[in-house]
Amino acid sequence: MSGALGNRRGVAMVAALWLVVAISVVALAFSIDAKDRRTLGINAAERGQAYAAALGALATTQAAMDVALRSNRQNVGALAGTRSGDPWMFPDSLFAGPVYIDSVRVDVMARDLGTQLNINLVDVNQLKAFFGYTLGDYAKADQLAATITDWRDLDDTPQMNSDEIDGYIKKGLLALPANGPFRQVSDLLMVEGMTPEIYALVANDFTTYGTGQINVNTAPVEVLRSIPGITDNIIANILNQRSRGLRIASIAQLVPGAIAVGRGGRGGATGAQNMANIQVAQLAQAAGVNTNQVLLTMFVKSAPQAEPFKLTALMQRGGTTATITWK
Repeated sequence: MSGALGNRRGVAMVAALWLVVAISVVALAFSIDAKDRRTLGINAAERGQAYAAALGALATTQAAMDVALRSNRQNVGALAGTRSGDPWMFPDSLFAGPVYIDSVRVDVMARDLGTQLNINLVDVNQLKAFFGYTLGDYAKADQLAATITDWRDLDDTPQMNSDEIDGYIKKGLLALPANGPFRQVSDLLMVEGMTPEIYALVANDFTTYGTGQINVNTAPVEVLRSIPGITDNIIANILNQRSRGLRIASIAQLVPGAIAVGRGGRGGATGAQNMANIQVAQLAQAAGVNTNQVLLTMFVKSAPQAEPFKLTALMQRGGTTATITWK
């Protein structure tokens, strides 16, 4: 009988131990779940704080850009040919830098979109001119211009020296043409003929934002080369103005003879003046003289352990108002 009692006690002890283990496992599961929920809550709070700080920095920067536009009204006349004539000129100097929102640091970057080519809007001839000047290899320039435009166009008919989906498949290329717009500049690396070396050389000259209008006062030479109708003399004139601390006040100023027509040469314009006027109209389709669109990027790290947060906004100049058109 004592043996039976001992067996019952042993079973009870084992059951008790199993119960303790079960309770411990359940408690551990609850603890892990609570920790995960706490981590998710902290991350959500930090992300919310970062987003609020980024919006605050965006509002602060927008206000500064508004003030610059309103303060510039008196400078439109005699100072139009100086930097004062464009209150947003060189936004990376004027509007970039750290902004503190309730002690949270937000690093603001600003980029004049007139200094870049919109890879989704630039045409094949502009791409040829850009790559030809940048690479000094016109055969490669022709190929890249064709493959880039074939990548984004809607049809499946390849241009000369290019491929569409069938060609990419036959060559065993990993990515296939999107037959749609580039989502980001780095997508260029998937285009046939684009090497990492070429990409590193040209990536900073491309964007997927903005209207594609080129700012003749701030764009680098390789971007200026892509403007239809531009010549070596016009580029030399632009660079000469820059070296003297001046800016082009109008596209007509770039073409000798066109200014006289613009001042009222009605009906009596010579053939040369008419040709100059046509050239101005061609240049004006792709180029302007002001910084009209600025891409703002806000980087926030609300806490040392927090994930970095980024907010991007497109600022459009409209009269004396800075308007957010996309964020």
